[in-house]
Amino acid sequence: MSALLRLLAACVLALSLAACMTTSYKITTIDGQIYIAQDNPVYDVGSDTYAFTDENGEQVTLGKHEIKLIKEQ
Repeated sequence: MSALLRLLAACVLALSLAACMTTSYKITTIDGQIYIAQDNPVYDVGSDTYAFTDENGEQVTLGKHEIKLIKEQ
């Protein structure tokens, strides 16, 4: 029975760590579009843009002036 409890505890720990490692971001544009970024959007100072991968795996680049809010989920 203790082996089963250890296995269960290991599974719970693994799932908890996996959940902590994935942070998504909700990006709302000025015109009301909503994107869900898989990772933290990366800001490029030179082009004044944010780049990220959306929930569909597509690479998206938005100008800073287009974004109303970036919020961690």
